[in-house]
Amino acid sequence: MNQKLVQSLVQIITSLSDEERQYLERELQNSSEEKQIADLEHKIKKIENKYQMSSHNFYEKFQKGELGDSMDFFEWNTYYEMLNSTQVKVPEKV
Repeated sequence: MNQKLVQSLVQIITSLSDEERQYLERELQNSSEEKQIADLEHKIKKIENKYQMSSHNFYEKFQKGELGDSMDFFEWNTYYEMLNSTQVKVPEKV
């Protein structure tokens, strides 16, 4: 760990105004959410390629009980629902 860098960052952050700190927190949160979304998209794409099926088609069939109880399917279902819930919550950037 680079202690001088961390100390410099602490000094910079503590010198920020409340408004600047809030902006920094929002940017860090957005960055974290974007990474989580990208990770979910990557996992979903990998499973879609493995089973040669779109997530939308998979989800419809899985919800109807047409695909079985494979652990992959339960994970895929979870990833798909998580991604859909994040897309509802993510605000547009200005």
